[in-house]
Amino acid sequence: MDQIPSRASGTSPPFEHATHHHLADLTLFTPVGETVVVEADLRYDTTDPLAVTLSFHHDGVGLIDWVFARQLLFEGLAGPAGEGDVRLRPHGEDPGLVWLHLESPFGRAELTACRRQLTEFLDCTTRLVRSGSEPEWIAIDSSITRLLSGEP
Repeated sequence: MDQIPSRASGTSPPFEHATHHHLADLTLFTPVGETVVVEADLRYDTTDPLAVTLSFHHDGVGLIDWVFARQLLFEGLAGPAGEGDVRLRPHGEDPGLVWLHLESPFGRAELTACRRQLTEFLDCTTRLVRSGSEPEWIAIDSSITRLLSGEP
C-alpha cells in the first residue's frame, strides 16, 4: 500500500490529487421482471476523498450521477449498508454479486453489481487514499475561503 504523508489539518495537501475511473457492468431489474445490463462508470477523486460517483449512461445522452460515501460501498460488500437513497447488501444467493438499491423522487432502481469489480475499484481508491486518512486530503481552510468568497 502506498505511503501517504501526514499533514496538519486544514492545510493544502503536500501531494498530487488524482482520480480513478473503473467500468462496471450492472444488471437492472425492471418492474416487469426483465433484466437489462447497464454499463456504469465508478469514479473516485481525491479532491473529495469521502465520496465515490456512480455514473450511468442513459439513452446515449449524458450521464446520471449518484454520489455516495466510499465507506458505504466498503460496508455494502460485507453486509447491509445505507438507510437513504443508496443502499447496498451482499446477494443472498450469489456471493459474487452485490445488490444496489437507488431511490430518488423520480423513481427507484434495483441492480446487481459484480463484487469483484467493486472490490477492484475500492482497492484502487485505497491505493490513492487509505481508508481512515481522508481528512488529511480535505483542505478545510481553502474550502471555507472559497465558500465565503462565493467562488464555485
